[in-house]
Amino acid sequence: MQEPAGNGREGTVVCLHPPCLTSRLFAGIEEQLGGNHQVIRWDIRGHGRSDGGSARMTLAMIAEDMRALLDGLGVKRAYVCAYGAGSFPALTALLLHPQRFIGGMLLSGSAAYTDILSRSKLQAAYISSILAPKAPIAFKAAWSEARTRSEFEELHEETKLGDPAKWRDYAAACLEDGLERRIRQIKQPMLLLYGTKDAIGGNYAVRLHRLLPNSELYGINGATSKLAMNEPVTTSFVMSRWMAKQEHPELADTHDEREALLQELAEHGVKAGNDSGRIQAQPLRNSLVH
Repeated sequence: MQEPAGNGREGTVVCLHPPCLTSRLFAGIEEQLGGNHQVIRWDIRGHGRSDGGSARMTLAMIAEDMRALLDGLGVKRAYVCAYGAGSFPALTALLLHPQRFIGGMLLSGSAAYTDILSRSKLQAAYISSILAPKAPIAFKAAWSEARTRSEFEELHEETKLGDPAKWRDYAAACLEDGLERRIRQIKQPMLLLYGTKDAIGGNYAVRLHRLLPNSELYGINGATSKLAMNEPVTTSFVMSRWMAKQEHPELADTHDEREALLQELAEHGVKAGNDSGRIQAQPLRNSLVH
């Protein structure tokens, strides 16, 4: 675990990364949010610098590890922020520990991968962890996410420390778990964020928006699926505004205040989504969808 950053004055955020990678994905978001929020970056067991242990890893185990992490830090309640397949254990934590996780923020997230591309990526991670050397898997995973050479080098160095057996467990858990059938039980508020150039991720975001009882959907104009490392400024801006509204609902409890908030987001290249249909892969420029 990285030393928690920020003073936590406006809430604590604990981050969840997808299989094979590490919490280094959230370094830019930590930098942006650290002034007002306590940001906890930690590597899931068997990833990065975290010990793998001997037990087969499950989504429920990751959720329990995260609850124990909060206990160790003396944090009573926190928001969970997940990127990509990290949304699977994040949703599991919200279901199993509603008293500890007060809301969730899913970046390019889903509750079930049903498209061929997303499933094949997880299946490739699973199979590669059995057949291929660890180094090429770590290289490919880091290369696919990093925006700059320095980001790649840092992410790669941490990723290759992981345990392929735990990468395999994590990927398998994401592929096997029937999570989508249960997420209607999640009552906590949820922020769903996607890139408007990411048609697959946008459609998953719309589906989550329909299934989750209490969610808000936003798209970052012109962005792809790689929100954590490629769009940390805009992503963090939306997250901070959304958390502020959860802590202070009066910020947007009238029509005029809601319109002002939406306009502020639009000025930062963010559109409010809806669930009227499938999202097309096209950039939108300072446009609002109600």
